[in-house]
Amino acid sequence: MKIEQVHVVNYRNFSDAIVNFSASTLIIGANDVGKTNLVHGIRLLLDKSLSERDIEPSETDFHIRDDGTQADDFSISIRFDEVKEDAVLSILKGHVSDDAKTVFKIIGFRKSLDYKIFVGESESELEDVNGRYYLKYINLRYVNAQRNLHKFIETEKKHLLKISQNEIEGAEREADLKQLSKIGRSLNIVNDRVRKLNYVKDSTSLVNTELKKLAHTYHDYEVHLDSGSIQVQQFIDGLKLNASTNGSKMLLGGDGRNNQILLALWKAKSQREFNPGHEVVIYCIEEPEAHLHPHQQRKLANYLINELQGQTILTSHSPQITEQYTPDSIINIIKRGNSSYAASNGCSDCISEFWDSLGYRMSILPAEAFFAKAVLLVEGASEKLFYSELAKSLDINVDYYNISILSVDGVQFEVYVNILEALEIPWVIRTDNDVFKITEKKEEKRNIAGINRCLSLTGFKKLGHRDITTTSVSLVEDGTWADISEHINPHGAYLAKVDLETDISFELPNELLAYTGKAELAEAISYLAEKKAVRMREFLVSSKDSLKQIAEGELARPLFDCVEKAKS
Repeated sequence: MKIEQVHVVNYRNFSDAIVNFSASTLIIGANDVGKTNLVHGIRLLLDKSLSERDIEPSETDFHIRDDGTQADDFSISIRFDEVKEDAVLSILKGHVSDDAKTVFKIIGFRKSLDYKIFVGESESELEDVNGRYYLKYINLRYVNAQRNLHKFIETEKKHLLKISQNEIEGAEREADLKQLSKIGRSLNIVNDRVRKLNYVKDSTSLVNTELKKLAHTYHDYEVHLDSGSIQVQQFIDGLKLNASTNGSKMLLGGDGRNNQILLALWKAKSQREFNPGHEVVIYCIEEPEAHLHPHQQRKLANYLINELQGQTILTSHSPQITEQYTPDSIINIIKRGNSSYAASNGCSDCISEFWDSLGYRMSILPAEAFFAKAVLLVEGASEKLFYSELAKSLDINVDYYNISILSVDGVQFEVYVNILEALEIPWVIRTDNDVFKITEKKEEKRNIAGINRCLSLTGFKKLGHRDITTTSVSLVEDGTWADISEHINPHGAYLAKVDLETDISFELPNELLAYTGKAELAEAISYLAEKKAVRMREFLVSSKDSLKQIAEGELARPLFDCVEKAKS
């Protein structure tokens, strides 16, 4: 059983959002877009660590619309699929559909600050129920890795001890009972000796003196420090987790290490108590990367995806964690005005289709792109170097605007664009004006591939093949390039006149000749293109003071467009 979809209406910063989930889901998004609010909405229905009082609505739970009015009620619906655990089917009897789905729903009312909970086969067949009775077998275990680590570790430690104690049988159980009896006798001796310590007895004498002044009823009443109440079970419960390395005792680590200890406790406890046919557990961890260095963040993500038994939901700002997830497992939360929503309704099959076309190159889309406000897609390493350096020269701080410059390196632009659009991340492309030889019905022609690439990406109809006299330069000279650019530029596509090296010769001819030491531009272009990234880096170092000159040129336009998209 797992969460398939969550529908949030008028809850906090969500006006009306449908969010699809996968077996291992990562929720990303900028600060204050509502990642924690989405998680908290799920917790209202599934987290038994929240009391009935904790889930009562407050005034701030009701969505405030763009016009300033506030909703009178909110609702959160969770649709589950693959409901097949015996205990769950028993407790949800009559509320599971033939295709193994069920729906939980909570409605909050602003007027009374009260709520109702419903369960049913579908949204149209919900029944008002008395509280979250299903939590006996279905629950979410939540931790915010930024807060209360020691408290969570202490709680999970006690649970693990209790489970282990209940599982001991036979001779081992008898041996433990004998040891507990011995510990009890030893504790009585310790308690008696503690009472006899003079500084323990005297430490509360002043308190008793003041109590007697307050009321006559305290004339024969005394408070004192006493360990006598510590019995065996309290002693066991008070055991502390300590650490050792190479046999030497040491303190537990910092928060990063404690994060890992907590998750290891979760795993150990789930192995002891989790019965997939009996109970459903969903793990939810907010920002698990806290206090961990990048390698450990990647390892942690892999651990959470593959080791925990049950569905996992993470929120994160970490590219290292994000790169462990395929895009169809990522929910990108976006905010527009006062309302937030999930791009492509969350975990989406349409993203999976595009991602599959990358084949074995699963890590080709850098994780940082998922956190970008806009992405500039370029052909290769030379283009990435050029636009990164051009941005610096034009005082465009790509980190400030949260812009990623990515090179496609032989992968179709369409793959990247489709994934970015599914995640609703704005994009700009800059591509070469490729013209290739092609044979059509035994007649040699020219495929204007660069133009058609841009037309296809921007939703226009492709053009047919041209005659054999067609070249990149002729397309500029006959006005085709200008006409196409007029159509595609407003949609974020920018076509080189020829390619990067040639276009540089149009806008920085003297600098290119000076760097290469060639007499002719054609020779200089060929020289620059021969060892692309290496010579491009050298050229940029030698010419960086001149890059500001091309701020008004064609080369800079994709960069400025990307900035505008990031700002919008």
